[in-house]
Amino acid sequence: MKITSLETYSLSAPLPQVVRTSTHAISQVSEVIVKLTTDAGHVGIGEGHGPFLFQGPEGLRTVNAILKTITPLVVGQDPFDAERIWQDLFALTYTSVRGIPSVARQARVLVTAMSAIDIALWDLKGKATGLPVHALLGGKLRDKVPAYVTGFYYRDGEKPDDVVREADMYTKLGYRTLKAKVGGLTPEADAERVGRIRKAVGKDVALMLDANQGWNLPTAIRAAELCEPHGVFWLEDPMPWFDERRTLARLKEATRIPIAAGETEYTPFGLRTMVTEGLVDYLIIDSTWAGGLTTWRKAAVLAELYQIPMAAHHDPQIHVHAVAASPTGFILESFADATRDPLWFELFRERPQIVDGFMAVPDQPGLGLELRDETLEKYGVKIG
Repeated sequence: MKITSLETYSLSAPLPQVVRTSTHAISQVSEVIVKLTTDAGHVGIGEGHGPFLFQGPEGLRTVNAILKTITPLVVGQDPFDAERIWQDLFALTYTSVRGIPSVARQARVLVTAMSAIDIALWDLKGKATGLPVHALLGGKLRDKVPAYVTGFYYRDGEKPDDVVREADMYTKLGYRTLKAKVGGLTPEADAERVGRIRKAVGKDVALMLDANQGWNLPTAIRAAELCEPHGVFWLEDPMPWFDERRTLARLKEATRIPIAAGETEYTPFGLRTMVTEGLVDYLIIDSTWAGGLTTWRKAAVLAELYQIPMAAHHDPQIHVHAVAASPTGFILESFADATRDPLWFELFRERPQIVDGFMAVPDQPGLGLELRDETLEKYGVKIG
């Protein structure tokens, strides 16, 4: 079986209202869809994301150019050679491969492109064998996977009661774990906001905080001190990646709040220090912008060796397979507000449901996903 074509779809969906983290204003959500077809008639789909896709069409144009460049390394290959394809694509971050020059200066964009390709390869392998992706990853260790909901983004004109209403919406949907954004206000104002959420949901709901790398070390320590009394399950990405390892160690000495990080690293190799030096209590991986499910598999081995729980970032419809098959697989991230991620709500014909805070592990071949053509048309971006 050989891959005969690689098709790319660039999607961008505007949000009805700008939402903010400590470091980004998000006015649209974008992603790249890759569709691989084989001479046996099987079709695999994959998704790719990356922080630069917040740029919308310009970011999508960059990814599309990389995909055109690397297509010769994919078309003509056997999808069961996914590891070799991954190695060839990743090698372009530092050298040329079979006549294709290195794209070292666009390594981040390349990793997003190869993420979509790699996920499509796993989907292809599942469809060719009639097996779900989790079976190819070693088999599911659980029949359903817990999911948390990410929300509480900063919005213009936000009133104190707005976060209370948002918390009520999530708990009524059955979520027992919530994640709120922090780092966009002073530590004192953030702690007051977190306390308001805690009061609204009660003590039996787990509450995570995500600073999106928006603090320096002194601010992170101060914010952790102020938020700790509200019962924080984890503190995610407190500080910038370029100084993360040294400062994370000092933050861990100063707080009892567990630390979660990882998805901003775009190779499994960059995670090694985080895990082996005990800098994180939870490892977060996003296969759609870290190199695909092949990257997840590599990180899962490391996480099992050091008994670090693995959480997924974004796209629970893909990561449910990975978390279910990982010995330390822990939890999925999800969105429950269509105004935050229209693509999650509209892209698939039968989107996996989250019921009472859990997603059932699907058993259809491959990822078990089918794209809606009308959504591809609705949010498709023309790339010149």
